[in-house]
Amino acid sequence: MKTFPCTSATHLLSLSLPLSLSRSLFAIILLLLIGDFHLYNLPLPTNTYIRRNCIGKAAAEVFTLGYLTGSQRSPGNLDYQRPGITISGAITLAVSQVNAGKLKELGHSLEFIVAETYGDEVASIRQTASLWTRQVAGYIGPQETCVHEGRMAAAFNLPMISYYCIHRDTSNKQDFPTFARTRPPDTQISKSVVSLLLAFNWTQVSFLYLDGPHSPYHPVAETIQNILHNAGVNVRDVETWNTIYHHGFMANPFDDLVERTYKNTRIYLILGHYYEHVGLMVSLERKGLLAKGEYFVVGIDIEQYDPANPDKYLRGLLLEKIDLSAEVAFQSYVGIFPTAPVSFSKFAKEVNKYMELPPFNFPNPLGYFGGAKQISAEAAYLYDAVHLYANALIKVLKAGGKPKNGTALIAAIKGCKYLSAMGYHVYIDENGDAAGNYTVLARGYARNSRNMTVPGLVPVGTFSQTQSDKLPDLNLYGKIHWVSANGRPAAEPKCGFAGEKCISYTGEISASIAGGALVLLGIISLVLYRNWRYEQELDSLLWKIDFREVQMHESEKEQSSQKQTRSTHPLIRTSQVSLSSNPDADFRYTTIFTPIGLYKGQLYAIKKVRKKCVDITREMKKELKLLRDTRHDNICAFIGACTDPPNICIITEYCTRGSLKDILENEDVKLDNMFIASMVADVIRGVIYLHESPIRFHGSLCTSNCLVDSRWVVKLTDFGLFAFKKGMEDNSTEVPNMTVKCTKLLYRAPELLRLGAASLVQGTQKGDSYSFGIVLYEIHVRHGPFGETGLTPMQCLQKVLQPQDHLYPYRPSLQPLETSFDCVREILRECWSERPEERPDFKTIRAKLRPLRKGMKPNIFDNMMAMMEKYANNLEALVDERTDQLQEEKKKTDALLLEMLPRPVAEQLKKGNKVDPESYEQVSIYFSDIVGFTAMSAESTPLQVVDFLNDLYTCFDSIIGHYDVYKVETIGDAYMVVSGLPIRNGDLHAAEIASMSLHLLSAVSEFKIRHRPTNKLLLRIGIHTGPVCAGVVGLKMPRYCLFGDTVNTASRMESSGVPLKIHCSQQCRELLEKLGGYHYQERGVISMKGKGDQRTYWLLGEDEDARNKRNYERSQRRGSRALNKFIQGTIKQNNQQQITSAVVDYGIRSSLKNKGMPRNSLTRSSSLESPKKLRFATGSLLEHHRYHSDEALLEVITDSYTGVRRSSGGSTHSRYEESTLSCGSNEELTSWQRQRRPSSYPTANTPLLLNHVET
Repeated sequence: MKTFPCTSATHLLSLSLPLSLSRSLFAIILLLLIGDFHLYNLPLPTNTYIRRNCIGKAAAEVFTLGYLTGSQRSPGNLDYQRPGITISGAITLAVSQVNAGKLKELGHSLEFIVAETYGDEVASIRQTASLWTRQVAGYIGPQETCVHEGRMAAAFNLPMISYYCIHRDTSNKQDFPTFARTRPPDTQISKSVVSLLLAFNWTQVSFLYLDGPHSPYHPVAETIQNILHNAGVNVRDVETWNTIYHHGFMANPFDDLVERTYKNTRIYLILGHYYEHVGLMVSLERKGLLAKGEYFVVGIDIEQYDPANPDKYLRGLLLEKIDLSAEVAFQSYVGIFPTAPVSFSKFAKEVNKYMELPPFNFPNPLGYFGGAKQISAEAAYLYDAVHLYANALIKVLKAGGKPKNGTALIAAIKGCKYLSAMGYHVYIDENGDAAGNYTVLARGYARNSRNMTVPGLVPVGTFSQTQSDKLPDLNLYGKIHWVSANGRPAAEPKCGFAGEKCISYTGEISASIAGGALVLLGIISLVLYRNWRYEQELDSLLWKIDFREVQMHESEKEQSSQKQTRSTHPLIRTSQVSLSSNPDADFRYTTIFTPIGLYKGQLYAIKKVRKKCVDITREMKKELKLLRDTRHDNICAFIGACTDPPNICIITEYCTRGSLKDILENEDVKLDNMFIASMVADVIRGVIYLHESPIRFHGSLCTSNCLVDSRWVVKLTDFGLFAFKKGMEDNSTEVPNMTVKCTKLLYRAPELLRLGAASLVQGTQKGDSYSFGIVLYEIHVRHGPFGETGLTPMQCLQKVLQPQDHLYPYRPSLQPLETSFDCVREILRECWSERPEERPDFKTIRAKLRPLRKGMKPNIFDNMMAMMEKYANNLEALVDERTDQLQEEKKKTDALLLEMLPRPVAEQLKKGNKVDPESYEQVSIYFSDIVGFTAMSAESTPLQVVDFLNDLYTCFDSIIGHYDVYKVETIGDAYMVVSGLPIRNGDLHAAEIASMSLHLLSAVSEFKIRHRPTNKLLLRIGIHTGPVCAGVVGLKMPRYCLFGDTVNTASRMESSGVPLKIHCSQQCRELLEKLGGYHYQERGVISMKGKGDQRTYWLLGEDEDARNKRNYERSQRRGSRALNKFIQGTIKQNNQQQITSAVVDYGIRSSLKNKGMPRNSLTRSSSLESPKKLRFATGSLLEHHRYHSDEALLEVITDSYTGVRRSSGGSTHSRYEESTLSCGSNEELTSWQRQRRPSSYPTANTPLLLNHVET
């Protein structure tokens, strides 16, 4: 027996493991090695052996294999089957054959170490690590589990060839690069299934499989579905059953499955136990689906075919006789099963022989009777694993590789083909898995183990694997007897499953043809109708106007017979009319240079055409119709034309403000940027419309052809009448007329000028770009098309036609536009380009001139209206601001008054009413003064005394705001507070005064006198309970005062007390005892001036639980009261808003009339115009805060204020902290007051400001 040196766990940790080994796996290995460290320092256990066959040569090398097997049971485990006890002899047989074969020729040998796993995964992992420490060259195994063991082998880079494990995760070679196996995984059968379906052209199937708990068929089913999808086989239905079916003893689950699927399929694919296939076949037979041979079933099972019992496949597992209906049904069935071993008996005999030999020495209990153990197929897989390793080892050694390189060994194994001990050839695929060998079964007759011929399933074909990336080939050597005479059934009926493929579409086709013909006929008819209608419209001459229907002024009729020019009427200009607001029609007629007339009740402009006669041609008809149909906001509408001599004229829309040229020449009209931008935008819009319309271009764009209507909208005119104006008489021989004509030609593009006269040469879009540049220049400079050049229009025209420098042709000077927008100068340069193709189109011009109209409305009128609305809004905002200021001052006054008097009293006084005194049955009164105040005042300046009292009472005021109390007055150093009035609170007034007194006494202990920081403040407090009468006294500076013996008694309680203690009367103590939660100490009976002997007490403290409970109840009372008042205020406000909405709906628009109504979402309280943003609570909430809550806040916010939000539901601790902050340091208090209180508000550090929330 040979032992190997031990390797420590520390050495294992020092190894560099591959990254594919996860951290969890490494932790498992580490724990196992450390946990079983003793395993490596002891001799091998009795169940672990080493077998070595040395050949005695010096160059020989022995390769040790680790054999992981489970042949024994662990203590207490009686269920383990111990597979190793029946198969282990195969490894001894294989090693003996390898050592006597090719390995021996190379001078090497194999030996193996047996590692017992007891069928436990943890033990298997331990043994895997242990074998690695013994320098094994590879692993044979493991048995039941292989995932973690395979990852360990990958980390060690050792080959692991499993003969038993079929877990599908190990097929992933990225995680398991050194793993292979000779037992085919169950999922390998899926390739053979797809190969058979494709061979029979069955591409439409329904898949049924067993999907019960712990079913081994589930991963196989998933693999089959994936491969079917990749192979293009359509799985029409997938159904499962959950319980193993035993035919003849259970309800047949396939009846429901067939009922749901038979209409949608013809080929069934069933995966399950062979005896469950019987149920499907019987169900199909009973339904009568197999009679005609249209349906067929392909059965799949992962259990090895049993050739000794072929009849068992036609009956249930627990039945002895064959079901006759099943025998008939199985004629429509083929099965795919793992192939049975060939000549396996001889191999089994050898395995049994070697199992009785060392190192196993497993006894054969049946040997005495001449029998042997039944050897399972795993023995053959074990035998194959050793031979597979040996062949790969030889291949690696011959290639000069390392024998312990697991990756190289597995690479040598992939793609190889070997003869298995099962008796058939096996192929190893690219995943290192044995491809398996599967048999096709069909119904037939064969001899069983009793040598009887019986009906059953017999082999009719096999599969052969040639390439790993392809499906195996189907090899049929037997005959399949199809039910139908036509052979195998089709996967899909000829007419489809629902007969959809045999539907005759003759009617639909005919209807489609007829419909198409009708549509075509309709289109042709529509085209013909439109052409006919178009010709009718052309012939109807809708544009033609009878001149007799046009009513003209007498002066116009007289002037119509004369050729009026500007020389005959030098003082009459169109601008006089366009800028006149005189409504007198006669005045307007007499001051209009352009002839106008009344046609059908509307005023239109009439433009004479100097022609003797007009020959109406088709081209002219089309031109005039197109012009009449043109409508746009920036196009002067064409009304019609008169063609009867001598009144040949054109009638167009009348623009009351004349032309753009008239406006530019009128120095009284001031044009700002808004006017210029609006006019330029109107011109651009009009030209873009023309360019996109059938007219295509303007051709004569100039300022005199840009008319302006009453809304200051520019409209283009004098375009599109080329045929109508052709042949006009030219009267430009006179010098003034020549000047006007030359001036107009300056707007025309140079290339068009060179082509000929304007009446003979039509315009272009690029020519319009040039003309627009001249118009844009004239609008800005207002001195003609070329500005002030000192040249006549004729001279300018000659320079344009005959440029001296073609790179810099003659153009208007840009010097007057130095102060204008850069985009204007850039557009002018581009529009004036000598080459037309370099000029921009009008959409580009509009985009580049967009800065001119930034923030403006589409036209001048809308801009003017916007300016007026803005002015009105500003005026309204001004009125609102003044109203807000008045309301804010009123709220300040009300707030100051409410700090001095209770709200009911203040409301009565504001109304001028008398305030009647009121009697209260029981209240609690607090009195306090400062011991030694007189002496301190004598030693201090008056200003120091004032500052001291202000600091102290500011501190007191901030504390009493947390309780339901009312501060009555302060006289010198005396401080008087009452609870129970003016709002009655039952018996709680005693608790409020007591808790407040304790709080004040606690705050005084930390109070520092500003001018005497070393002196301690001595406060003397007295409290008493009893009836009082309250009322307002006086008219000048009225005060809310209390009267009654209770006030005197409370004052005596204070004066007879001692510093830093709370003196409590018998009446107050009884009420506090009733409420509970307070600690007292009896002082005894004392003599009190005017009261005689009185028993009094010292109030010492309050239970924390009771205090917290009272604070919570107080906050709840305040919250409910605030909510009620807020709801009432909201309802009242909503009612006012509804009334306001009704008033607004009836047309009231003035801001003065609606000053009390909501205008927009920006409320007065958040006005952005006011430098100080003052927000006040509503009246109801302000009153609520004074007596109940800190939530109704009086907020005074300056621009520099920053605040911290405080919740009204805060704890008592937070409130005490706040009071401590306000009383701890006077310097901090003063600084804090400056930050939190605006200088305009007179009150000091009040709870209203402490709980301020900045928004």
